[in-house]
Amino acid sequence: MQTGTDIAFAADLLRNGKLVVFPTETVYGLGANAFDPYAVAKVFSVKKRPTFDPLIVHISAFGQVEQLFQSPVDEQVYTLAKAFWPGPLTIVHHKKPEVPDLVTSGLPTVAVRMPAHPVAAELIRMAGVPVAAPSANLFGCLSPTSANHVKKQLNEPDYLLDGGQTIYGIESTVVSVESGGIRILRHGAISEESLAAHVTILTEEKAVKPGQLPSPGMLKSHYSPRKPLYIIKDSNFGKINEESGVIIKSAQSGGNFNGIKTISLSENGNLSEIAVNLFAALHQMEDDPEIKQIFIEPVAESGIGKAIMDRLRKASFNYL
Repeated sequence: MQTGTDIAFAADLLRNGKLVVFPTETVYGLGANAFDPYAVAKVFSVKKRPTFDPLIVHISAFGQVEQLFQSPVDEQVYTLAKAFWPGPLTIVHHKKPEVPDLVTSGLPTVAVRMPAHPVAAELIRMAGVPVAAPSANLFGCLSPTSANHVKKQLNEPDYLLDGGQTIYGIESTVVSVESGGIRILRHGAISEESLAAHVTILTEEKAVKPGQLPSPGMLKSHYSPRKPLYIIKDSNFGKINEESGVIIKSAQSGGNFNGIKTISLSENGNLSEIAVNLFAALHQMEDDPEIKQIFIEPVAESGIGKAIMDRLRKASFNYL
């Protein structure tokens, strides 16, 4: 896989059905022309991603909404877009027939967002097409927040556009627009409290048909390192040993940990800082040959803490 910083070259590749890895403010994405089903099929193949898990389509201008969402577009879409775009919010709404079914896993809705990262924005603008892009990792594995994280897992894309470290460190918040409000499908970089200042949040349970996920990131097991991961609690604290890596939320956390290596996610427990450093710390633990298992401190589930704990529960699901 060729790596560089040539946005024009990467845009030309996208227009010609190739796959380009690019940075967003959340994580790195594996992109293809959203209107080219053959290119989109390669995304699923390279990631080893099941086709029942839909993709997010990235745009660079508000006018592209009309290319993707069926008219009439709900006013809540424009309210959210005005408040949070460009930024880490994905909006799910009824799709136009021109959007390939493969992108949406056969669903009548499509997930759309406008990234705030300048490299991503310029790439999409120069490509002249919406870009379908899940995270640039193998399906179910740790999300990449740097070019090196991508190289660990993927080598088949045609180009890796290196934009340095991502800003938020965790994926976008995903919401579906419904009658009378929005439903949060995936907690992410935009908090529930921030959304509630602009729209009504629907909280009642809604059944999801098997094999029809309305949003990425909804499987019980996801974002997982290649080593066992445990959220620290009283019942497993004593299992931390000399083969364990320990990730703590704050340098001031304290605690008598017996692990071989300890990484602090923040100096003072700042949740935004923890989110930024979360996946990088997990990658570091995953890459250390002396570490056989990873333990991580939980955080308070307020604000972006809900998104952090969502990632940790899914990353540790197979080891509960």
